[in-house]
Amino acid sequence: MYSRDLIETLLKEADIVTVISAFIPVIKKGRSYVALCPFHDDKNPSLNISPDKQIFKCFVCGTGGNAITFVQKHLNISYQEAVQKVAEIVGFHDDRLISEANKPQINKEKQPLFDAINDLQSLYTYCLNIPEGKIARDYLDQRHLDKAEIKKYGIGYALSDGAKTVEFLEKKGHTLDKIKGIGIISSRGNVDANAGRLIFPLKDPNGQVIGFSARRINPNDHDSPKYVNSPDTQIFKKSLNLYNYDTAKNSARRDGCIYVLEGFMDVMALDKAGMPSAVALMGTSLSAEQIELLRRLNCEIRLCLDGDNPGQRGMMKIILQLNKAGIPFRLVCNPNDLRDPDDILQESGPEALKKAMNQLVDPFQFQMNYYQNVEKLTKAEDRKKVLMYSIPFLRSMRPGVDQENNIVKLGKVTGYEPEIIRSQMLKANSSEDVLEEITYQEQQGFEIAHPETKFIRRLAFAERKTLYYMLQNIDAVKYFEKNIDNFYYPQYEKIASYIVDYVDRKNERVSIPVLLNEIELSEDEDKDALNKTITELIDADLPYEPYSENNIEDCARAIKQEKDNLSFQRKAIDSLTNTPDSEKGEKLKSIRDLINKKNAEKIKYK
Repeated sequence: MYSRDLIETLLKEADIVTVISAFIPVIKKGRSYVALCPFHDDKNPSLNISPDKQIFKCFVCGTGGNAITFVQKHLNISYQEAVQKVAEIVGFHDDRLISEANKPQINKEKQPLFDAINDLQSLYTYCLNIPEGKIARDYLDQRHLDKAEIKKYGIGYALSDGAKTVEFLEKKGHTLDKIKGIGIISSRGNVDANAGRLIFPLKDPNGQVIGFSARRINPNDHDSPKYVNSPDTQIFKKSLNLYNYDTAKNSARRDGCIYVLEGFMDVMALDKAGMPSAVALMGTSLSAEQIELLRRLNCEIRLCLDGDNPGQRGMMKIILQLNKAGIPFRLVCNPNDLRDPDDILQESGPEALKKAMNQLVDPFQFQMNYYQNVEKLTKAEDRKKVLMYSIPFLRSMRPGVDQENNIVKLGKVTGYEPEIIRSQMLKANSSEDVLEEITYQEQQGFEIAHPETKFIRRLAFAERKTLYYMLQNIDAVKYFEKNIDNFYYPQYEKIASYIVDYVDRKNERVSIPVLLNEIELSEDEDKDALNKTITELIDADLPYEPYSENNIEDCARAIKQEKDNLSFQRKAIDSLTNTPDSEKGEKLKSIRDLINKKNAEKIKYK
């Protein structure tokens, strides 16, 4: 990884207009430049390039960042490769660009394990073609896999006598400890846990075998699991890898999309149908590390898990993860055909499979379909679930007509008023926040929840305005540290922390490209959303007055007052807990009057 100082130096010397114009035509417009956005189907120039701020921002699809971000996304390459490309374009030379950190390193401790597992893979491949392997070959024939496909995926067979496998590895010079280290030793003794099974090798992104998935094929074996996967070892971590990623990554960058499937045979089915850009999860869940692997491809994710309820629930969970990660994706959805991709290929042929895999819907439509057809909304708890899973998606959308239409759709499906949905969008940082807040409000009654919405909107405005000043002026940062305890919204609080840390380290005005880069290289799971908010604040025509001490003081007063109002309302609602039902109506009226009075006394600000 490159040092922070190196990247900062590069970003200061790399003019973003020069970098972007090396790939697409740009047009000068006032002090800025515009271009057709390459990240969506753009008919009118919507990509704005600011030479003053050294950032770009598309006001349609929301993509934005610095020069490195643009090159990485445009060329579908890694961060390190993008740094090299930017340096090449602007003629930046520094010996630190040639770093040992970017060269593949041989891990001496792990190499004996790689040697052992490579020998084991060779044995499994060999055993598929001996007389005992006929049971595995027959199974593969039934699945219509030919020799070329079997060789391509390295499919093999494990001897039914697991002791012989261990003996083979020992004769090859591997100690029992090393054999145990590759994760094949059974709990029943020093025998192969994969014995008598069809073998699918699992590889890292570079194509090195690191583990195995072993499928049951003996028709008389009804008690053992269908699949046995390698346990986590020094060289294999299930959460760090995706099946077929090593071969699919290049075709995915070429095709602009990658299918994420549930099973190995589904991956092979798509390959046979002319769609090689596919990986499998080895389950129905997606880890943060696997999401990062997909992010590196800089292409659209097309999610397709099994059509049964577990598969659809898995889709719902992954939708939230991909939304949060800010990765573009769509879902394969055919509610009238619940067959797996491999079943479609076998029963209907490659053209039918291609057609099925191109029946794509956006996440919101999928969610609405899911909760109407898979988990019907018959109870209040079901309505909460819809809000819990839908609001994070709505929050991720760019404000506008599409977002508003989806709010209305969600209101019709759930029965909640659009105003209530908007209030949850503003305050919730996660689906759990939504569930907690909705539960709280339903316990107390929605009658006085509406005034809170007004508070929240004013609070959000004041906090965004303060962040805007902090990004522009070092004095605003110092004022925030001294006079504002914290922000109400977690996302704004995170951005403020990054800004404060930047100024404390450098004692200078924030460089937006450098700040975006620091967030991009952080471990923050919300980094895409944070960078999006920053580019919106810094490169949009916002109705904010220029920075002055009076203006930021107004923001601070507004923030304090709105937080006080929220606290007041919560306490007022809490006071109803022990109030008899016969008295609640009158007390609610009194509380509402008090809230209206506090609103009338509010400090006015834009």
